[in-house]
Amino acid sequence: MPLRIAYLIALVTQFALALILITIIIQILVLQEYSTVLLMFTCMIVYGSAACISVISSGILFGWFRISRGSFITLIYGVAFAFNVYIFLYLAVFDNLSLEGKEEAITPESEVVYSSDNFLTQEGSFQERFYDTYSYLLSGAFLMFVIGSATMLHHYAKKMGRLKFWVLILLPLVYFIGNLLDETGLYVPETDEEIFYYYLYSSTTSIVGGGLLAFAFWNISKALSPNKEVMSYLRLCAYGFLLYSIATLTSISAAPYPPFGIVSFSILPLSVYIIILGLYSTAVSIAQDVRLRKYIRDLTKENLGFLSNIGQAQMERQIQSKAADLENVVKEQRIELEKESGIKSSIQEQDIKQYLLEILQEVDKHKSLS
Repeated sequence: MPLRIAYLIALVTQFALALILITIIIQILVLQEYSTVLLMFTCMIVYGSAACISVISSGILFGWFRISRGSFITLIYGVAFAFNVYIFLYLAVFDNLSLEGKEEAITPESEVVYSSDNFLTQEGSFQERFYDTYSYLLSGAFLMFVIGSATMLHHYAKKMGRLKFWVLILLPLVYFIGNLLDETGLYVPETDEEIFYYYLYSSTTSIVGGGLLAFAFWNISKALSPNKEVMSYLRLCAYGFLLYSIATLTSISAAPYPPFGIVSFSILPLSVYIIILGLYSTAVSIAQDVRLRKYIRDLTKENLGFLSNIGQAQMERQIQSKAADLENVVKEQRIELEKESGIKSSIQEQDIKQYLLEILQEVDKHKSLS
């Protein structure tokens, strides 16, 4: 199963990164220095494994889209993970090129140089186009995650209040758009003080944007507390986005002594895996919910003959009885769907009975009017 492969990649990666971190600590304690090569290995392992997990994630989501025929949630998330593949590959190239210019051994006397501008050599160059594509896809991936989350979770907006729901979903997007003010020309900082504060504001995009998205998933999960499965899936998403925002906030390409940020940077592959696990489980569970509700409606309509020859006084009792009969059939269908995907359905037993009753009563109402 592809998710199993992603899990193994994340697991092996974390062990490898832990070994590198231990080696760096030993070098610092014993030699008062550490090797730049270890940072280069860290970058290649982190971004390479994150890119591999993103490729697997896209394949899983696009595959489910083909099977479900119309589950645009999985399509949107699949595109977001596809964008992430390019983003991680760009960062791997950029960070390693930056580290190549460093000393072989980093000591307390080594100068910390941020080489963020050295990669863009001249206007119109391949490097600049490489960066521009990265910048556009970075914005596109975040936008896809927000749109996908809104599409997937709007089903539960009524349970937590529509106003609260849309505020939680759109707040990360509003904050992210605020970071594009200078690129659109709406606001261009001029003085050194303005530049400093705007840079401080824009540099928090990752942590604040991811944190707000995590906050949205967490709050929506609380509104679904009776539904343990979906609540757990949504909280996985929250943890994943929070870890992702922390991991992408830091960079080790400046090679400080000691290498601050390497621990948080190393959780990037794990965070990507947690995100795909949470999003896929939630999206598939909700998709199964929709398919199961359609199955219930179709099944109910096929069994409506019993309503034609009974009186109004017996109607409620007959509806309750028929709902109980159909409930067992629906439970079997739910089990089949869960076996097919490996994900538990978000619809509960009490939801099945309630939905059956609603459909039967709806039909009864039309029958009475006719």
